[in-house]
Amino acid sequence: MARTEREVVTRLGTVGLTRALNDLLDQARVIRLANAVGLAYPGMRTQSQKRPRLIADLAEKAGRDDAAGLAVVRSLRKETAAVAKEWGTLTPELRVSRLTDPDVAAANGRLGAYLFVAASAAPEPPIEDALNGLLLRVDSREPTSRETAAPSAKESLSKEAQRLRKKCAELQKKVRYLEGQIARTKDVEKANKRDLLQRKGELAEARMLAERLRKELDETRGAASELPSPAKTPATLPGLEELDRSVKRLTTEQRRLAHRIEKMAEAPAMPTSAITESITPLIEGLSELQKDVAALRRERKKDIQDQAKRLDTMAAGVQAARNAVEASPKAARFAASKKGEPERVGVFIDVQNMYYSARQLKGKLDFDALLQACVLDRRLIQASAYVVESKEIDQSGFIAMLQQRAIEVRRKTLKVRVDGSMKGDWDMEMALDILDMAPKLDVVVLVSGDGDFTSLVRRVKTMGPKVEVVAFPRNTAKSLLEAADRFHPLDRKSMIRTEIASSAEPERPGVPKSGETPPEPAASATAK
Repeated sequence: MARTEREVVTRLGTVGLTRALNDLLDQARVIRLANAVGLAYPGMRTQSQKRPRLIADLAEKAGRDDAAGLAVVRSLRKETAAVAKEWGTLTPELRVSRLTDPDVAAANGRLGAYLFVAASAAPEPPIEDALNGLLLRVDSREPTSRETAAPSAKESLSKEAQRLRKKCAELQKKVRYLEGQIARTKDVEKANKRDLLQRKGELAEARMLAERLRKELDETRGAASELPSPAKTPATLPGLEELDRSVKRLTTEQRRLAHRIEKMAEAPAMPTSAITESITPLIEGLSELQKDVAALRRERKKDIQDQAKRLDTMAAGVQAARNAVEASPKAARFAASKKGEPERVGVFIDVQNMYYSARQLKGKLDFDALLQACVLDRRLIQASAYVVESKEIDQSGFIAMLQQRAIEVRRKTLKVRVDGSMKGDWDMEMALDILDMAPKLDVVVLVSGDGDFTSLVRRVKTMGPKVEVVAFPRNTAKSLLEAADRFHPLDRKSMIRTEIASSAEPERPGVPKSGETPPEPAASATAK
């Protein structure tokens, strides 16, 4: 019967195991075996240790630890499988000669293999004596493990190597610090870029507002020039020159801000190596720019408020002038000639507001029924629909349907800001169009339930026309109901049921059915 792993380790001892490991395993296998049994050298890697020290430490740990001894014996058995087969075919006399003859035992480096195979085989008196004699000879020739072991890590390291390692550690610390500085600088640069994009958007909106104010000023001047008594124009329209100066000053400030933003955007990016040195001036410049922008914002807000007050005063003056013109004999004759004619109606449709209101009732708005409810037996002067378009959705079919019903379509593309939010409402443009058309209408029909139009309704009523609101009751603001002269509630009779429409007429991609509202342009589009 073969001996167990523990018996083999005990029989061979440290000297026998050392010789067997040295003869049977190469350096790579010794390193793998050392890692497997858990040999550790603090501050140094296993593969950096010299072979004699690894073999000696393996043999010592195999003698102390059963798990390590089991791993060592199994590895040696794999390497001696061929020698074990040869050993089994030999007679006892040949086995003894393999162990006793130094030349035969050391031939081809098989001394360690014969030692391990003999120690693993079943005990036989002649072979045991020969094995003991061979172990004594090996022990007398082999140096101790401490003598063959490589010097410790502290002894092997020279003073120069220690100095270099210390310097390397310091350099690595500096590199980590600089990497952190570069990362923070990149974050600041990204924040600056986002701020620049936002400022550009605000600048574009301010330019549009200034252009519209200039256009309104020109129209107001034209209307003032047509008044019957030019001598009274300065008294009727107070503050025109001052308003013009404010608009010019606001335009100048906007151009100055745009110039500064463009110069910052066109400035070349700093190299990474210079970021750390220039981060302080960059932060100071950014702080100054933020202060300038904040001051400009406050000044712009104050100018806009002043302009709003002046516009209110100007509108009151224009209304007074219009009343004076209408009170003239010529206007009286013109009004008298219109008696008995149907009222002039203008319809203004907030498509997004009506779409979301109809969707809550699980249907789509029928525009034929809507126009019939708005116009009644009166004369339609203008019908306008305000649509927000998205690049991902084709609304050409819906727009064509509106145009077939003589509805003027105003289109605007949905804008996506840098922070991911979206902007696509028509409130400002609708208000301006209604104010422009109010002198030519007797009735203004607002198809929306948005409470933001309450101030507009009150302003239009002071100009003369009546204001009627057409919307779904559950989605109409209370303030809008109270401000309007008349409210036409919409119900399910004014809608196309989604289930009926889908079963009665097959849908075509991108083309809505007759009279229905468009597909949802974007989930974040403005719909109040």
